[in-house]
Amino acid sequence: MRIVMTALLFASALASAATVTGYISDSMCGASNGNGSAEARTCTKDCLKNGAVPVLVSETDKKVFKLAGKDVKAHLDHKVKITGEIKGDVLTVADVQKAE
Repeated sequence: MRIVMTALLFASALASAATVTGYISDSMCGASNGNGSAEARTCTKDCLKNGAVPVLVSETDKKVFKLAGKDVKAHLDHKVKITGEIKGDVLTVADVQKAE
């Protein structure tokens, strides 16, 4: 029982709930398309059509998160606020909203 509790505590310490604000980019271009410009959005859409996957570039430190969970492609044209669980460089999306 003690081993199970320790494992659960360790697993919960590795994953943390967070809200990250930024722009959706793609796995090919990453942070270079994370600025919300018209050019970046067009490039992101093209890359996604060619097999790249969506990523989130945080507004504050330009950290790139791989996204899991909900589809975020409807949010390519605006800044987003994504709430979810971060484990390493993966953000598992629980909620996506348009950010101000």
